[in-house]
Amino acid sequence: MPNCCIVGGGVIGLSIARELAGRGRSVTVVSRDTLRKSASWAAAGIFPAQPRDTLTDYNGTPIERLTQYSDRLHEQWTKSLLEETGIDNGFRRCGSLAIATTEETVSQIQADEKKWERLRVKHESLSPTDLSDIEPALHGTVITRQIRRAFYLPDETQVRPPRHLAALRSACLTRGVEILDGHHVQNFEFDSSRIVAINTKDQKSTLRSICADQFCVAAGAWSEQLLQKLDINLPTKPWRGQILLHKIDPGMLRHIINFGSGLDYIIPRDDGHLLIGSTIEDAGFDTSTTPSSLYRLNKIAGEILPDVIANEPVSSWAGLRPGSPDGLPTVGRIPSADNAWLATGHYRSGFHLSTGTARLVSDSMCGIPTEMQLDAFSPVRAGLRGTICQTK
Repeated sequence: MPNCCIVGGGVIGLSIARELAGRGRSVTVVSRDTLRKSASWAAAGIFPAQPRDTLTDYNGTPIERLTQYSDRLHEQWTKSLLEETGIDNGFRRCGSLAIATTEETVSQIQADEKKWERLRVKHESLSPTDLSDIEPALHGTVITRQIRRAFYLPDETQVRPPRHLAALRSACLTRGVEILDGHHVQNFEFDSSRIVAINTKDQKSTLRSICADQFCVAAGAWSEQLLQKLDINLPTKPWRGQILLHKIDPGMLRHIINFGSGLDYIIPRDDGHLLIGSTIEDAGFDTSTTPSSLYRLNKIAGEILPDVIANEPVSSWAGLRPGSPDGLPTVGRIPSADNAWLATGHYRSGFHLSTGTARLVSDSMCGIPTEMQLDAFSPVRAGLRGTICQTK
């Protein structure tokens, strides 16, 4: 049975490792950061509402079909992770409200409505009275007529990323996965067209060579730097997202609030923690927060929930989303190596797409026909021709 090395210890890498280990593979995960410092740990954990009729085929564009496929797997994974580890990952189908407070967000919601209808996503237009009944916390905002349009989406879901990552890591360790934190890949060793090992350096500058039969690069925003060591040019741009954390009375807010297309959002947790996000910033690999962005996030929440900003925020943080030139993840075999795969570029949807990506990549690595075609996400897909060059 081939042994596998996964480069990347975030949600994508750990999900692939768990899936492969469950199939009897020997797996090593190499991570540049500890779990708490990973970009995945900083995620918000929103899963946009998807069609819930599991008897119908996946529909829409390739990325929409991958999202639906992944979404259906999440409920299964949540149950199995709880059974394996005893960790509740916070998966809740709590529903969401899409609201518009400006002309711009009205236009965004109108475009979203057409998409929901096309994909058969459950949604309901709300009158001001309906909105107050569904979400009493917004009653004051409704009275002042700040909300111009609102929809209810009952199938939107949230997960708590730190808990989900802890469950994944625990499950991996239980299944015999070796996890090496704080290891930076220095180079790859080749034998003809196959990778035979990676050389790493840990935080104590100790060098280590890790041999494997198969490799998968799932290093998020750092994938581009790693792939350059393979003479592959695959732009993977880091986009910084900042999140603000408040504490409110549990149950004060019942639903996720999405403003317009959901670039800005408010997420209530069961224990009263309230996440407000997020930004999309071209800041390189800088994961610091900025006063101006945090002020803007606080202002967004305060406009519809004035009681929230009466108290100081509990915390704030930032993470890096891995973007791609065409907005699609890159998932599939690396053309220049016979035994290597890629799983990166998931942008804002890494958590949501992690289950489907793990299943499809693991199928491919195990030589099993994948349930969905990966051509649209291949490293040599038409949209990226000219930006990928293999010289090995």
